[in-house]
Amino acid sequence: MIDLDAELLPAAEANVIGLAVVGADRTTRRKIGGLVEWLPAIGVDCCQCMLLAGMESELAALAEGQREVIALSSVRGASLGLDHPVTAVVLWNREQSHYLVIAMPDFAARQVEVLLGSERRARRLMEQQLEAASSEVRFASLARTRLRLARDLHDTLVHSIMALLTQIRLMRHFLSTDPARVSDGLATAEEAAISGLARARDAIARLRMPDEPELSPDVEGMLSDFATRTGAEVSVDISDEARSGLHTYGMTIQRILGEALRNVEAHAKARRVRFRAVEEQASSGRRMIVEIRDDGCGFDRAIPKPGHFGLIGMAEFAELAGGDCAVESARGKGTLVRISLPVTAPPGTLSSGTLTY
Repeated sequence: MIDLDAELLPAAEANVIGLAVVGADRTTRRKIGGLVEWLPAIGVDCCQCMLLAGMESELAALAEGQREVIALSSVRGASLGLDHPVTAVVLWNREQSHYLVIAMPDFAARQVEVLLGSERRARRLMEQQLEAASSEVRFASLARTRLRLARDLHDTLVHSIMALLTQIRLMRHFLSTDPARVSDGLATAEEAAISGLARARDAIARLRMPDEPELSPDVEGMLSDFATRTGAEVSVDISDEARSGLHTYGMTIQRILGEALRNVEAHAKARRVRFRAVEEQASSGRRMIVEIRDDGCGFDRAIPKPGHFGLIGMAEFAELAGGDCAVESARGKGTLVRISLPVTAPPGTLSSGTLTY
């Protein structure tokens, strides 16, 4: 049996361990060291402390030899408020007919607490990173909103004001050279104002649309409406595997397609327009390729066009979606708008069909 004085008492007095003697009647007889201060005061039943509450039967079984030891690991003395967890061991000294309580610092539990503290710090860092990412998302959303405003202002107010400015200058010229033509100029200016007002209202309606892609982007419907309105021959070639991409990038493709069709209608005077959407393998991975090609008059990209931001807006919309938009054109050779976007879903089975409106 353990010799209390020879083996444990020096360690208890040095506060390396905590040591306590509890009588057979479960009353505390002696306590040495701060690690056993959670036990009740001397003369009080030890089962009145929180740690040993309700353990009368276990202590009795220990005294009767039905069990060898009671071990309580990773516990704290609630009444004392220990800074670190302890492991408490209860033994029965048959020769002295008393219980021996030994309390030792629980280094494993302390290490777990250190790890938990590190985990909490890591979680706080992750929360801060998520908050920063959320700020980036809000900034991207704001950028998209500003881009939509700039694009729609370019499409409506700028065009309308330029048309009105042209008519005003003509009327000022006619006032001194040919007053009879002022009336015709006023009529033309009125038509420009009416058209600009209608386009402004349409832009306001588009600004009320959400930034996120529509559930069912109707690209083919846009092309069909364009064919009906202009009389141009429009062909549509969409592979089956590209249809999921049209859904994923619905709003981006509709924005760019809408700008391209407006340019065809206003400037190119094309007889045929072809829309093509496929998936292709590239060095950077699979890409969704969308092409809008017309046989119109084309234009010289080397000639700057101050105040015109349609092509810039198309490129910016593609860039916001992680892709790019290139425009190829030359006088008399039509125009090709080519959109390249990363594929975010596994490719399906390739199968294409062509429709003509």
